[in-house]
Amino acid sequence: MWEKLKKIISCVIAAAITVSMLGYMTDLLERKDSDLKYQDFFDQDEEFDVLFMGTSHVINAVYPMELWKDYGIVSYNFGGHSNQFATTYWVMENALDYTKPKLMVIDCLTLSGAWKCSDIFSYMHLSLDAFPLSVTKVRAVWDLLDDPVLQEAIDNGKARESDEPRTKIGLLWDYSAYHSRWNEVKESDFNPVPKKEKGAESRINLVQAGFNKIPREKKIEGGTVGEEYLCRMIEDCQRRNIEVLLTYLPFPAGEGQQMEANRVYDIAEKYGVDYINFLDLDIVNYGVDCFDANSHLNPSGARKVTKYLGQYITEHYGIEDKRSNADYEFWNTDYSEYEAMKDSNIKAQSSIVNYPMLLSGDKINVIMEVRNKDIFKNQLMLNLFRNMGVNTDELGDNTDIILIKNGGEKAWVFNDFKASGGSADTELGRIYISGERNGYYDIMLNERKIFEGNSSENNCMKIAVYRSGELIDNVKFVYSVNPETTIVNVASVER
Repeated sequence: MWEKLKKIISCVIAAAITVSMLGYMTDLLERKDSDLKYQDFFDQDEEFDVLFMGTSHVINAVYPMELWKDYGIVSYNFGGHSNQFATTYWVMENALDYTKPKLMVIDCLTLSGAWKCSDIFSYMHLSLDAFPLSVTKVRAVWDLLDDPVLQEAIDNGKARESDEPRTKIGLLWDYSAYHSRWNEVKESDFNPVPKKEKGAESRINLVQAGFNKIPREKKIEGGTVGEEYLCRMIEDCQRRNIEVLLTYLPFPAGEGQQMEANRVYDIAEKYGVDYINFLDLDIVNYGVDCFDANSHLNPSGARKVTKYLGQYITEHYGIEDKRSNADYEFWNTDYSEYEAMKDSNIKAQSSIVNYPMLLSGDKINVIMEVRNKDIFKNQLMLNLFRNMGVNTDELGDNTDIILIKNGGEKAWVFNDFKASGGSADTELGRIYISGERNGYYDIMLNERKIFEGNSSENNCMKIAVYRSGELIDNVKFVYSVNPETTIVNVASVER
């Protein structure tokens, strides 16, 4: 009897060790993208008031931390790269197992789609891996991989070649998909760094783009797979007494995508829900607010969209401002970490184009000394100055100093500053020149030295950036402007 008991105990211990080791290996070898994206969602016991659903357009255009700072909205960004509507539906269903929001914001890109999920399977892992195994997740996997239309496209070579095998077990048990990832394991797999953006993602680049608007009457026909799952999302939210706001976020949309956006007006009317078609609004500037030429917004554009949504949600849905709610005090700590991330992005930037793009719309004060006035001949740079609230009609060969408050709330342009006395009072305080010596001088703001100027240094622009009174960055761009093309060529970036 004792021998039999020892064997049973040994088997139980061996099984426990095996399960424990498999669990550890699963956690180590899996890609961390999904866990890091959703970590703050699962770590929070308190309810979320607003969830944002959709594709990477949502990831790159809606910043929950900015909504918290400006409006006290407790939200999370569930956008997923290349998500088809069926995938978005199941992401929502899984999320609703853990929270009950007051408002669901659903972006309607891919409404015309015929597939249930992306042809790139790693995007499916990003959207679903972090959700624990549950009945809802099993139902999601069974439905999403039952996709004969996508399978036909794969068989015919009309879909992109996936980076991972498309298996149900791969979504339900990560280890089966990641067990061979030994050669990819890095230090970050052992010590993953949590994300700071509550599901969003800042993509830093600037591409000049635009699109030709079509009439609202031109629209796609109904009855698509995408529309079927959007209707299911709306109907489920209404059953749960969750309000719905539909959006079509701004980007340089082609005719087919604009027709898709126009179809959403009919769906919104059918269900009696609000719809914001950003393609019909003058919210972003496609010349400075795009990360790439075809799809995504950069931080300048995202802040504009986020501000508009924050105002709209506050005015139309009665979402409580939680900034003074003690239960959500940890959001202020999270925001401080998010702010530090933004500061790091600024300090790491060396592009004379991306740098002012990052400053626009952020709650920072900027002081510039422009020594090389040729930069005002470049139209993109003028657009970027304008994007920061500067009246570019005031810029010229005698412009010395530019001050910008709160990332564009107000700006001051000083021409012939030194020659006219080198002193002025602004809402940011008194700016003046001090300590002139052999062509050198100090530019001061409220008794604090900002720059050391040099009268003979006519090849650069200096920029100091302050947040809450503290210096974030002090950078000097040394550049020349091609007189024929007016292209700005940066020779060096000094800090």
